[in-house]
Amino acid sequence: MGERVVIQDSGSWSRAVFGLPGGGKMADSQDCFLFYYKKVDLRNENFSISALFEVTDASKVDSQSSYGIAAVDTVAAPGPDSRHRNMALVGRFRTLDGRNYGQGLRVVGGYTDRNALPGDGRRKMDPTRLFPTQNPMDAIKAGDTHRLKLVKSDFGLVAFLNTESGEEKIEFPGCDFLLHQDKRYAYVGFAVAGDVGLRIGDVRFETSPGKSSKTPSDAIGRYVPDYPFFRDLLPEPVSPVGEKICDSIVRVSPGNGPAGLSEAILKAGPGCEIVLADGVYSDGPYYIPAYCSGESGRPVTIRAEHKGAAVIDGSCIVPKLPAVILRADHWKLEDLVIKCAPSSGLFICGSDNEVIRCEACGNGDTGVLICSFPGTSKEEWPHRNRVESCLSHHNVDTARCNADGFGAKLSVGQGNAFRLCKAFHNVDDGFDLYTKSTLGPIGPVTLENCEAAYNGLNSSRGGSSGRVNPGTGFKLGGERQKVRHLVRECFAHDNAGPGFDVNSNTAPRLAGCKAYGNNPDFVLPSAYRRTGLLKKLAGKFRRLGTL
Repeated sequence: MGERVVIQDSGSWSRAVFGLPGGGKMADSQDCFLFYYKKVDLRNENFSISALFEVTDASKVDSQSSYGIAAVDTVAAPGPDSRHRNMALVGRFRTLDGRNYGQGLRVVGGYTDRNALPGDGRRKMDPTRLFPTQNPMDAIKAGDTHRLKLVKSDFGLVAFLNTESGEEKIEFPGCDFLLHQDKRYAYVGFAVAGDVGLRIGDVRFETSPGKSSKTPSDAIGRYVPDYPFFRDLLPEPVSPVGEKICDSIVRVSPGNGPAGLSEAILKAGPGCEIVLADGVYSDGPYYIPAYCSGESGRPVTIRAEHKGAAVIDGSCIVPKLPAVILRADHWKLEDLVIKCAPSSGLFICGSDNEVIRCEACGNGDTGVLICSFPGTSKEEWPHRNRVESCLSHHNVDTARCNADGFGAKLSVGQGNAFRLCKAFHNVDDGFDLYTKSTLGPIGPVTLENCEAAYNGLNSSRGGSSGRVNPGTGFKLGGERQKVRHLVRECFAHDNAGPGFDVNSNTAPRLAGCKAYGNNPDFVLPSAYRRTGLLKKLAGKFRRLGTL
């Protein structure tokens, strides 16, 4: 892509790299970005900075890309985990729908740790202030050109955008939320994250005498995005009138239309078995609400009459929703194929469920995902779900950066497990157990006899399209959250990124795991190296056939 950021200005600009210089991200839980800045005495100076921005390359833009003019509390960067800063950014960033980009003022507050480390987890991130004429469903495109400006006065911050119809502005009260990490200085300049190619010119920067002003305690709203879909897209279904069908077999065929599988789900009671005849079921999303739960020892079962011949196809789903949303407890899904949903294939947000011999492929997010229903409390995080002998492959999101094979991440409780599962050719990770500092540790997850291969190398069945993402075989953490996952007798090979990566989690337990052909095979805590376990696990193994 060549030079990622070009700044044309006669003055000298300092430069700090937050995170890796090749990309970085602006997300709801942390930020790492390339930053060119000048230091400002925020207690005694006002400032005005403006520039003309031109996007020169948007070919690698993803959902965590961003750019603009930023005022940042600290540039201390003692290590790669220094990603937690108070900041105000006027520019392009991910908006409330979690996928697209508007222009406005993005504000982050709540941190006090000067070293910008994640232990200080009172983050408040507010991306709701958009310029009036901006489309929140916009995308970052090569050729975009606009002038941005950020001003600090005695009364607070003002963000400006010049458009064809004139100048638009957003006012923010106070500025002392930028004085909690560095007590005196702020750092003002140009920020870019997520492989956006930029040319920044006609830079105008000036300071004048001024003073700090207090930010009201309620000025920065804490925004936590829904994941993996927005709950207002899914109205709560009305249960059909009549008795629940319990301890009986209900047969459904594709020809029944919406009154078939969806109605059978809502009528099913404990002990009911829904048998799907061969064919394609495309009237989803199929939502299994909490009030349709089975009972311990009497689960509700959906199974294919013949293994792999009942296909739940989400390609006709218009909003970004999973094909199957399992919010109930004590359900069992067997021998189904779930494919082509715009979001996850199977989204498990209930507890004590079993998924056996199912296949998820071609979905727009994680193939099989365990995560809490959007907006629920920590007490409702899903627990004791078991996924066994399942395949998940060729899942890819529109940004080509976030679709995994299997996931139990962000907000899951105790006792979830994947056994004898295979993940391959997913655009991101094979198995993802990511955690966020803003949510805290998840419950330990068990992975046994699972295999991850060719992830980050999404392809069609006809052949590979080449490396598209540094996909990890087994990603075992995130953001320094300590979780004692158990990974036993698992195998990672030929992934574009690491085979096994603790991803800053110092507590996972690995036993009998094997890897080859990854980049690298193992990224493990130093404790593993001290005990010699890494050498034991990282030996050469016989090459297996392709999946």
